Formats: sequence, structure tokens, C-alpha cells
Amino acid sequence: MATIVGVEGDGGVVLAGDRRLTRGGTVSSERKRHVFDFGAVGAAAVSETGGIDEFRRRLDSEVRSHETEQGDPMGIDRFASVASDVAAAEGVEAIVAASEDGTPRVRGIGSDGGVVTDAAVAFGSGAQLALGVLEGREDRLSADEAEELAREAVETAADRDTDTGAEIDTYRLSGDADSA
Repeated sequence: MATIVGVEGDGGVVLAGDRRLTRGGTVSSERKRHVFDFGAVGAAAVSETGGIDEFRRRLDSEVRSHETEQGDPMGIDRFASVASDVAAAEGVEAIVAASEDGTPRVRGIGSDGGVVTDAAVAFGSGAQLALGVLEGREDRLSADEAEELAREAVETAADRDTDTGAEIDTYRLSGDADSA
């Protein structure tokens, strides 16, 4: 199923996820993206049912529409609400990143559409392993430390979970709403 994590730090937020796609216990691909960069907002998604591509497509459409109509990027609450509706419809678990009054935030989205507001979130087959790494984190992380922690959490999951791969993608949103 893959593993995705989201971490808030003082200087920004980071989403990370591996690229493994498994079906029926067999690795189908090592190139499946689970982390998506929509510019001023980002998302990561996992699913057992395969709705990831549709989740990405629909979320991208909603983000573009909002930016065209409003002239500004979506804030975290609006983005989480939109992602919640799409995640519930597609049966995916997701983590989204966006700013709130200039401060980057993450929100976890369950496959039922429920929203988690924790500063560190993990979903997927290696979520428990990743959360073990995230739980031991320090409260005040720089953006670089948050990225290092997110990568470490996914790497730890990959070491022990056969559905999590070693190839990792990240999305980073800094305090000035730039991604890297």
C-alpha cells in the first residue's frame, strides 16, 4: 500500500512518501507517485483500492479552480475540506499541506473523510512504524530537520514493511508558501 507522512516544523511542513505500488501482496511498480505538488499546496495519498490517480486529478482540478476564481492559494482549512470530500469518494487516505495566515500546516484525511489536525501524521501500510519515529520528534524543528525526520520515518517503514519502498518523494512548503 505504501507509506506517507506529514511533519510540521517551525520553518515549514514536509510531506514524504515512497513509490512502491503493491497489489495482492505483489509489487506492481516502484515508480508510483504518492506525493503531489500543486504549487502553493501539496498532498500525499495511499489506497488499497487504487483511487490515488483520481484523487490527484480531482484535487488538482479543485486547486486550479479555486486559484483562478479567488486569485489566492487555498488555505489549509479549505484545502482539507476539499481533500476530505475527494478522499471519501475515492477511498484514499491522504495528508495535505497548505498555509494558514502564512503558517504552513498539515492535516491528515482518513478514507472516511475525517480530518486529523496533529503536527505529525502517517498513513499506509507502514504507518505504525513511521509514527514510532515521528512520536519521538522534538517540538521545534527547522524545515530541514522536518524533512530529515519525514524521510527517516518512511525509510524506517521501508526497512520493516514489504509494502513500503525505499524510493522517497517529498513536498516541502516553507513559511513564505514556496515549495521545494
